[in-house]
Amino acid sequence: MYAKLLTTKQNTVHKNLQHPLELVEAEIEKQGIVVIEGVNRMPVYHEPYVSPHMVAVLNHQGYSKGEYDLRPVHFGPHDFSVVYPNHTISAEESSDDYLVTLVVISKQFFEEIKHRLTYGATPFFHSNPLFRLSDEQYACMLDIVKLLKSVSMVEIDRKKDILTDLIDVLSQLARSFRVKTEVGPPGLSGKESTTGRTYFYQFYDLLVEHYLESREVAFYANKLCVSPKYFGFIIKQETGIGAGQWIAWYTIIRAKALLRHRTDLSVQQISNLLNFPDASSFSRYFRQNSGMTAKDYREQYINR
Repeated sequence: MYAKLLTTKQNTVHKNLQHPLELVEAEIEKQGIVVIEGVNRMPVYHEPYVSPHMVAVLNHQGYSKGEYDLRPVHFGPHDFSVVYPNHTISAEESSDDYLVTLVVISKQFFEEIKHRLTYGATPFFHSNPLFRLSDEQYACMLDIVKLLKSVSMVEIDRKKDILTDLIDVLSQLARSFRVKTEVGPPGLSGKESTTGRTYFYQFYDLLVEHYLESREVAFYANKLCVSPKYFGFIIKQETGIGAGQWIAWYTIIRAKALLRHRTDLSVQQISNLLNFPDASSFSRYFRQNSGMTAKDYREQYINR
């Protein structure tokens, strides 16, 4: 739904760049998982890109700069990143020696295997997708990524099971390495429960699908067949952030992207697209959750 709110120019720019990720789109859907080596640039420059896939990125050398959910990011040598579907990525620049490997998992394949993964879709990576690996950790991740590529390219019995096991190893290593190398946000210390993680992932999927329909915690609790009180408790316990805050965070990210990149639309039109009753309600919601009005936010980028 969100991708359709962005200008169609996005798809044209993305296609003309002939990024390796675009060239193997059909193979990703067919195989479920594709490992792409030798990638030397980001998919889109100066336009937002919302990937339908889960993508793990291992940076070998060089750097890229851009934004993840409208927050500045710098992706440098030996950084590792896990980007789950439906997050907004904008690329600004990359160095001449930029070189990464992508592990791309289709949405359908991930839906089929996620119940078998030890860590599943942890909020640890939803909120901040990248971290730096030590030399030893980088070598270990590189070995797993190469093995994933080798297995993905051969026809063998129980191929999906083997790939799932390798993806599980990759996710466990990423989770463990990250906990060792940095201190995460409150509630994301590596002690999430299986139940809480499952609820969060279901909640995030529902949020992506229904954020235009409702911004009420009770709506999502009802979808998950639990009481709003229990739902709010388990999301806060799992992530350190309340369910209402997650809803506001996701809505504001989408609003900011439209305000910045759809300058052909008025604030009133964006308010309508986001299903607010009127522009005043939208501006009030935007100010409460971002600290400024929608008009002021747009003007600070137009006037740059």
